[in-house]
Amino acid sequence: MMGTLSPRVVCWLGILFAVSLACCTSLTAQETAKKHPVPKDQTRSRDLIFDIFKEDLQNAKEPEAKSKLAAYFIQQGKESRDDLTNRYVLYIEATALAAAAGDAPLALSALDELAKDFDVDLWKLKATALAAAAENSPTKETSKAQVELLLPMIAEAVEADNYDAAVTLGKIADVAARKSKVIALVTAVQKRQQEVVTVQKGFARLQVFVDRLKVNAKDGEANLELGKYFAFLKARWERALPLLAMGSDETLRALANKDLAKPQAAKDQLALADGWWELAAKEKDPAQLALQRRARHWYEQAIGGLAGLNRTKAARRIDLVSARVAGTVNEGPIGPVGELKKLEGHTDEVKSVAFSFDGRYAISGSVDQTARIWDLATGKEDKVLRGHTKQIWAVAFHPNGRQVFTASWDATARLWDAKTGNEARRFSHRLDLNGLALSRDGNTLWTASDDQSVYMWNVATGDEIRRIPGHSAFVYTVALAPDGRRVASGSVDKTVRVVDLNTGQLVKSFEGQASAVTNVAFSPDSRYLFATGDNFVRQWEIATGKEVRRFEGHTGLVIGMALSPDGRRLLTGGDDKTIRYWDTGTGKELHKFTGHSDTVTCVAFSHDGRRALSGGFDRTVRLWGLPR
Repeated sequence: MMGTLSPRVVCWLGILFAVSLACCTSLTAQETAKKHPVPKDQTRSRDLIFDIFKEDLQNAKEPEAKSKLAAYFIQQGKESRDDLTNRYVLYIEATALAAAAGDAPLALSALDELAKDFDVDLWKLKATALAAAAENSPTKETSKAQVELLLPMIAEAVEADNYDAAVTLGKIADVAARKSKVIALVTAVQKRQQEVVTVQKGFARLQVFVDRLKVNAKDGEANLELGKYFAFLKARWERALPLLAMGSDETLRALANKDLAKPQAAKDQLALADGWWELAAKEKDPAQLALQRRARHWYEQAIGGLAGLNRTKAARRIDLVSARVAGTVNEGPIGPVGELKKLEGHTDEVKSVAFSFDGRYAISGSVDQTARIWDLATGKEDKVLRGHTKQIWAVAFHPNGRQVFTASWDATARLWDAKTGNEARRFSHRLDLNGLALSRDGNTLWTASDDQSVYMWNVATGDEIRRIPGHSAFVYTVALAPDGRRVASGSVDKTVRVVDLNTGQLVKSFEGQASAVTNVAFSPDSRYLFATGDNFVRQWEIATGKEVRRFEGHTGLVIGMALSPDGRRLLTGGDDKTIRYWDTGTGKELHKFTGHSDTVTCVAFSHDGRRALSGGFDRTVRLWGLPR
């Protein structure tokens, strides 16, 4: 029966069967619970499947036909609940067909289904499938998309300290990047491979220091080496600081102890930030970027209490690091432009969308009273968050990537564990909530309420810090200025209010909108404000109150709006069912995206500025590739 497939697929299938039979260890102990072993005798099932689908397999010569048959096999696998061996072989064959078509997302989807039921080494199976998909990629655009899929997986492998998998995935990404014929993409993958090797070498050296600390917890060299590993290579500062504070490097020890003391005065926070920044200047990446990110953390804490040149310095360094982290200094798209995925699952209107900071996940909130976390590599639901008793109007990821926020008309904002789907904290209000915003460090939550006020909350404790009244109707949206000095809010009263957080005084009130203000956003330098509440977007200069630009082109009300992290691009969506992509420097429309079948209510940028999310009345969430 195997003769019905091409030699390439036959070879690949043989490898996959060998790997799957030999490797029966899953990613975590939790994942192995109640899973079935790989069936030992698969001959009967394989012969049955090849007999039934002999003609289909022979005719599946083009990538599209192979993908279609693979999708059908996945569905057949889900329905084969009474025969484990049939189910296993169907998923394996679906993976092989999808990989032979160069359809990496479909191949991964088949393996995810396989891993739900069977105790397999998912990393190895995915690597095998992705390698075949890269080799069989039918177009340059497909190869670009494969790289986009692989890079987050490499990061996931590194986070799990699975460096063999990370190295293997890096080699596959290199193949895909070269087939894309994009030099910048090849360079980016090579840089990532170098970073993986650096971290891998650091990890290999760890055990000897771990052993030494078991003997002597005050061993300065061991504390230093472990601290540098967690700080520079893993960005785990909560683990790194206590180690560095007992390490043998005097400069690092002094800075770590100051950091652990958590200074409260702006001048002390600034001094600590400057210390980390100066140390970063003496290092090379990845240590330099890790130190700069720690400096950014303290600049963000200090900036609200700074003035003059110190404030300017802090703001510029915050923006510089943010640009490095987000990758906004790079030019050119890394994937196809247009709709990449349609995410389906909500049963009513989608009101809000957001990316995780690493770009691997999305969250959406809906009138159906659920928030859904999506795996963007596969386009599948990862978690459904249930508990709100009314529609959800705002969502956001915490910068740590492990938690998410929601705000609902049930008068609560909630913090959730993104991995378990469990509610971790609740922020209760008197009336419905419509919007939320987070400080850059994730320590402060802002909410927009029907009681005509904006609220500020301590995320760690759940305590209300302050309430800012002033609107004469429901508040729909809230945004915190990047410099931390001001907060803006938009309301059904058709005004936008900007309040100084140090004094509590109104800085500016912007009027003239034709409808309720549904979105506000600050420019990265905190000088300008963007707002929706008409058939166009207005941009104001805060200091003068002058309207400096309009973004006009929609044929209906603009409801959704988002500003790119670098401030160079604007996204809008509205009643005309379109999404528009704008140059903020000129006001020129750069691209129009169509695909939604009804009003677009919300849009969001990824943190690298290269992809977008949208949601709407048609109950779908869509992922888009953006031009540069």
